[in-house]
Amino acid sequence: MAEKAPFSSTTTTYLASSTATPSINLIGIFREAIKTPARNGRLMLQTMLLLVSPCTLLVLLHHLFAAPLMEKIEDNYNKSMVHWEDLRALLLIEAPFLLGFWVVSVFGITITIYAAAMSYTRRSVSLKDLLSSIQWKKPIITSLYVSFIPIVYAILVIGLIKSINLITKEDAGEAWRELIAVTAALLYIYLTSVSTLGLVVSVMDDECYGAKALEKAVKLSRGRKLQGFFLMLILELLSIPIYILFYVASSSDDDDDGEVEVGAVTVFGFGFIATILFCLVNMFSYVVFSVFYSECKKTSGEGIEMGMGHGYSLAPTKLQEKVEA
Repeated sequence: MAEKAPFSSTTTTYLASSTATPSINLIGIFREAIKTPARNGRLMLQTMLLLVSPCTLLVLLHHLFAAPLMEKIEDNYNKSMVHWEDLRALLLIEAPFLLGFWVVSVFGITITIYAAAMSYTRRSVSLKDLLSSIQWKKPIITSLYVSFIPIVYAILVIGLIKSINLITKEDAGEAWRELIAVTAALLYIYLTSVSTLGLVVSVMDDECYGAKALEKAVKLSRGRKLQGFFLMLILELLSIPIYILFYVASSSDDDDDGEVEVGAVTVFGFGFIATILFCLVNMFSYVVFSVFYSECKKTSGEGIEMGMGHGYSLAPTKLQEKVEA
């Protein structure tokens, strides 16, 4: 059983890889991320199942409870008939699902980062010991901060585009809108790379979460911002086929002639496969950024920590025995 004890320096620095090795490039980071799961296959497999299982369950429940109502609302909208009772019912159904997906997302992100860090440094740790060492408050708070970034960013971009429409002529406004759209997309990829690294920081660094974790991410990525940008760009490009599958799964079953294009079972199958692929790509993204975090730490000359909180020691457990071995 874990017990309170002074937090040892060996625990806060045991993830530090050899600083004598040179920093790796973009391709090297992806290569290390691909190799990482094999270094502790059992732990990574258990992590994958813990991430995929609740996601697929939520998708199944959403398909059973929310999809019929969404289809009804869409049909009524096409007939210029909107029933507010249906909209309220949909909101009541969607709210717990949104909360459920967010909880599963934070849980999956946290255990993926921990498992990736252990596997990357070739530490043999059981899932039970890993889960017992996690400080959930830090990634939860940081995830709330990160969730507001795309909302605020979208409001700013939309406001900027509307302002351009008011002060420019139609032809010039179109060119400005295209320029803003491209610039906003590129900047958003950079912001996503910083927020992803910030989530890794909130999990790995002790007493570093929320805005402080995002600031630390910006500081760590100095000199490697372009590398972080291209890492996220490649990961987003890998996600495009999955978004296409989601689009197919969410599209109408009927065409304009009323002939069935895709059956309900097939549509659900597309959604099920897309969900699994989405979870795997999302998991791989955090493995990539865990490696990137390690490289940024190496470049800055800092030791890599495992943020388990002050005054908490796992000395009597298998985890601490492997750490101090």
